[in-house]
Order: sequence, then C-alpha cells, then structure tokens
Amino acid sequence: MASGGARGNSGRTADPDALRRDRTGDGVTFITLPADGYDGPLPAWPLTPNPEPAMESRETIVWERLWRTPQAAQWVLLNLSDEIALYTRYLVEAEQPGARANIRTLVKQHQELLGLSTAGLARLKWKIGTAAARTETKAPAAKRSASRGRLRAVPNVGGTI
Repeated sequence: MASGGARGNSGRTADPDALRRDRTGDGVTFITLPADGYDGPLPAWPLTPNPEPAMESRETIVWERLWRTPQAAQWVLLNLSDEIALYTRYLVEAEQPGARANIRTLVKQHQELLGLSTAGLARLKWKIGTAAARTETKAPAAKRSASRGRLRAVPNVGGTI
C-alpha cells in the first residue's frame, strides 16, 4: 500500500457557516442549491429496462423523486444521469428484503458521491438554500428575568443565608 500523499476523505469537511468562510482569499466557495428542488425536465432513463417489472416501476418512482431534489440542479450541469440511474437501480435492489451487504454499502457510497448525504454536501461544497416559505419569522421568546431577581423573590424562611 502506498504511503503519503493527499487522500480524498482526509481532514475535516468544510463548514459553509464558519466565520473564516467570509474572508476573501479563502479559496472555498459553496454552491447554493435551490431549496425547492430542480424543476427542469427529467432526463430519459439511460439504462436497459429492469427484467423484473415490479422493480422497474419502483425505479421510475425513485428516478423521478431524485430528479426533484436540490442536488439535481448540479447533476444536470455535470451530466450525471448515468450515475443517478445506477444509484437508483442499486437503491431499489438494496430496499429488497435480504439484500446483500455490498449493495447497501454501494448505496451509501453513492449517496455521498452524489451529494445526497450531509457529508456528501459538505465534501462537494454544496449547500441547500432557504426557500421563502421556510424563512418564516418566529415570534420572539418572552424575555426571562435575571436569576438574581428570581432569588430575591424567595422569602427568607429559616433565617439568614
């Protein structure tokens, strides 16, 4: 096994909310994905049909759901329809009872590579934006009194403290 050199999974993942990200010259920029998801046309299914009709219909459902995620906006730009189709097929196979462990591991790896997990989003330097509907302002919490004032309100029952 080779030693030394850079490794893809080494070190901390970048945090888009870190204070240092605001400085110029940092070199790290995050791509903001649309919070409402991708609303463009769905690519055609690139793989051969699945021999099992039930699994093929499940693939269609998963395929359409994946292409409506925020990450799909970048997948279109990167032309990743083949990779998404393979992930879809692996995911449908992994959902089956008694699926092999290596298929489930492959699904987990693809989730990270395609930005479907939080670790994958951070590694790809993608962040999901905020939708207007999600940014509702909450009512401010009632101001709490200071603890010193609350302690003074306790009567001195047993003498001096």
